[in-house]
Amino acid sequence: MMDASNSIAMKWLCSTPVNVVVNNLFWAGCVIGRYELLWLVAPAVLCYVALLLHCGVVRPGQLLVPVAAGILVDSVFTASGIFQFQHHAPILPLWMWTLWLAFATTLPLSLRLLGRHGILAAVTGALGFPFSYYLGFQLDAVRFGLSLPATMMLVALTWAVLLPLFFKWIDSYQETANEAI
Repeated sequence: MMDASNSIAMKWLCSTPVNVVVNNLFWAGCVIGRYELLWLVAPAVLCYVALLLHCGVVRPGQLLVPVAAGILVDSVFTASGIFQFQHHAPILPLWMWTLWLAFATTLPLSLRLLGRHGILAAVTGALGFPFSYYLGFQLDAVRFGLSLPATMMLVALTWAVLLPLFFKWIDSYQETANEAI
């Protein structure tokens, strides 16, 4: 049985502010550290996801679609040469898989408010994802097979459509889970 101090600590660790900080640390570890820090970041992401699942603030099904779709889209962009990762010609590197798992935790937590407004989610997808990939480009984590403007436009259009759909999935999954209780 958990005492009150453990319960408070667990709630704090599973909170929205902690999710913001932790996700940014994971982003830095995955993008800046890439292969050198993967041995540290991947287990940390898995432990963090397990903690969120244990706290009940995230359900496995809420992560499944965003992780799978993010990996699929980036894999298609990688296989087609739009994204180019050193040492991973047609295959998305494992650090990107890890990054998608970490990002998926933000949707039901720190980015939750965006999901209530489809237009805001679309604008965030259109601006936030290109910015993230641009930072990755600047840090030499990814190169682009198309011109920078063309790549940024493609990423913006893709995620302006997909990010709102992720929120719809999370909400419908949550409603279904609540009805099952």
